[in-house]
Parts: sequence; C-alpha cells; structure tokens
Amino acid sequence: MVNFDQLLEESLKMGSFQKKSLLVVSLIDFSDGVEKTIIGIMLTILSHEWKLDQSEVSNLASIYFIGIVGGTMFCAFNTDTIGRQRTLMLSSMIGFVCMLWMSLAQTYLEMFLLRLGFGFIFGTTIPLGHIVITEIIPANIRGSVMTFVASVFIVGKIYCTFLCMALLQGFDEGHWRILVALNSLPLLLCCIGSVIYLRESPRYYLVKQQYQQAFEEIELIALQNNSQNFQLTNNIKEGLIENSQQIIRSETNFKQLFKGKYEGFTLRMWIVFILTSFIECSLYILMPFWLHQHNKGFEIILFMMISELLANMCIYKVIDSKLFGGRQKLVIYIALIIGVISLITYIQGEELLVFGMTTISFFLKMMFTTEMVIMNENYTTQFRSMGVGLTQTVGKFTGAIIPFIIFPIFEIDPFLPFLLYFICMLIQAIFAFQFPFDMTQVELDSVKVFS
Repeated sequence: MVNFDQLLEESLKMGSFQKKSLLVVSLIDFSDGVEKTIIGIMLTILSHEWKLDQSEVSNLASIYFIGIVGGTMFCAFNTDTIGRQRTLMLSSMIGFVCMLWMSLAQTYLEMFLLRLGFGFIFGTTIPLGHIVITEIIPANIRGSVMTFVASVFIVGKIYCTFLCMALLQGFDEGHWRILVALNSLPLLLCCIGSVIYLRESPRYYLVKQQYQQAFEEIELIALQNNSQNFQLTNNIKEGLIENSQQIIRSETNFKQLFKGKYEGFTLRMWIVFILTSFIECSLYILMPFWLHQHNKGFEIILFMMISELLANMCIYKVIDSKLFGGRQKLVIYIALIIGVISLITYIQGEELLVFGMTTISFFLKMMFTTEMVIMNENYTTQFRSMGVGLTQTVGKFTGAIIPFIIFPIFEIDPFLPFLLYFICMLIQAIFAFQFPFDMTQVELDSVKVFS
C-alpha cells in the first residue's frame, strides 16, 4: 500500500513546489525573529519615554503573550476548518496592519490593545507555517529543511539588530516608530506570497476525504517539480485513499491527544516546551535590561544572533542523523549543557554575563529547532494542527506570566534568573528522557509507529 510519504520521497521529491512554500513560510519565521528581538528593546525605550512603572512594563510584555495564547488556540481548533493557506494569508495581512498601527500609537492603552491584537494574529501564524512545511517535505530531509526555516528566524533577529543600531541611540531612546514600521514589511510580503504561491497540502485534502482535490495537488507538485515520468495510477490513488482512511478512523478531539498512541507524549512535550519557552522569553525580555545595566551595546545582541546562526548550522548537520541517538536524545544533551552553563553564569555573575547569554542563546536555538521538528512530526495529519497548536499555546502561556515572575526576581538579584534556568533544564532533561518514541527518519503518519 502506497502512502504519501513514499510518493513524496520516491517520485515527487523536493523541488520548485516546496521551495515556493518554503519562501512564504520563512517570512513568518523572519517576522518572529524580528518580534523576539524588538520586544525587550521596546519595553526599555517605552519605560523611559512614557515613564512607565514596573507593573505597566510587565503588562505590556504579558499582554502580547496572552494574545499569542489566544492565537495558538484558534490555530489548534479552527485552521483545519478554514484552511491553512487562507488563515495564513489573512493573519499575515492583519498582522501587518497591527504592526504599522503600533508605530503610530500615542497612548499606553492604544499600545496595550495593539500588542494584544498582534499577539493573537501572530499566535495563529507561528505554528501554522511549520505545519505546512512538515507536510510537504520528504522524510529524509524534513529535519534539515525545518532547520533552514529556523535559520531564517535568526536572520530576522540580525536584520532587526542592524536596524536598532542604525535607528536607536541606546536601549532607552531613538526612532523606535520607524523601527516598528520597517519591521512590519515582512508580514506584507508573507501575505502577498500566500496569495501567489501557497497551497493546501495533499495530506490535508486526503484527511478531509477530498480525494479529487488531493490528486490534483499531487499532479501539480509533479508538474512544478518536473517529475516528468510520474504517473498517478489507480493503484496509487487506491493506496492513498486506504492509508488516509486508516489515519482518520479514530475520533479527532482534544481528549485523543492524551489517549492511546499519544498517552505519555503530549503532556511530556508540553512540559518540555514550557520550560524551553520560559528560558527563551525571559532571556529576550531581560537581555536589554542586563546590557543597559552593565553599559553594553547592540553589538552584544548581534554577537548572540550570529552564535544562534552557527547553532543552526550545527543542528542542520545532525538533526536527521541517528548518530546521537535521535532527536529525543539531542533534547536531553542540550538541556544538560544549558543547565551547566546557567549555573556557571549564576556563580560568576557579571564576569561571565556576555559569555553566558551568548552560549545559552546558542544551545537554546538548537533546542527549539529540535523541539519544533519533534512536535510537528510526532502527530498524525488529523491531529497535527491541534497537537502543535495546543503545545504552542501552553508554551506561549508561559510568556504571559513570565514578566510577573522574572522582573521581581531580577530586582532581588540580576543573576538569579540563571539559577532558575539551571533548575528548568534539569527537569526538562528528565521529561525528555521519558518520550515514548522517536520519529527521526520515520515517515509521517507511519502505521508502524501510530498503530
């Protein structure tokens, strides 16, 4: 019986169709990189320019992540009904308008509401792009391609850092409105690209039992990838239909994520992603405050971004290999390394601040890339939007409460967060060790794994 993964790897292959989709999805990650860089910098500038107190700064940081939680929940339960391509197109367009409007905001309340709206829109697009890419990439290079997308996220950070160096005089003043306006453009390009290039994947149509549409998409992929000898025979069609029917026999609802094949995976994945998100969000919120407090410049941020780019090059080489025991083992190893570095940074303090932030950022990027691949490939197509969306939701919810935890801790001791990172990574390594299965180089929707 032929399944779509076999068809993709042996006949359709990687080609023009996937590259066009990759271009569009990469713009989402580019914009995400921009937002991750600008969030802490905007907080430091607005706290000085608008004379905000600690609670107001915390609220501005938190409301964005509350919006993201709402957006990822929307993605989990609605995008399979609306359609991935249409949702991505509308979200990127509204996101562009929100960010442009943000550059014109005059009051705290206006900025607060815009951050909420932008968070919701962005929360919808972040998991969606990775879902789209996961479903159209051959299994043997899936991890490498996802790593490339993650590299574009870092390029977005570097782009934003260069703009900060050009437009800002420091972490407390500068032309932040121009900075925000310029950073809205990638979302506009993403919207245009979604209209021109992006299409629903054949997997999506197969699970929806829209078989004729699925076959038309497969033939389109073959045409765009110049698979001239490919013939979509009746035997192949029957195999695809039979395979998709095996996948959709089980009921698709929230409770299924905690039963049968997913028992033992979903909750562990949530905990792992929550802990990683906690470190990432707090690191980027506190980074400008650390650097401003110790009279460091934007060049340190740029140095950190370059280290993340190098991290992605490293993970690109190993993520599709079983040399280290698969992706599950990678998460364990990286968690332990981050834990040790965090403890050393806490003990040494200012002396190792830049080294600690840069090295943690390096390995954190490797961690996030690996986790994104794991969560996207470990759920079958009918559960992917829900599973990935809910995992993103619980992870981003961490960002909503972080400001109220991390700022008081920072006030007690600026280096105390590093001790917290150490504890988080020890816990994460334990839960990652308990993942029930590993999908490295395994076909999506594999009956062997999911039966």
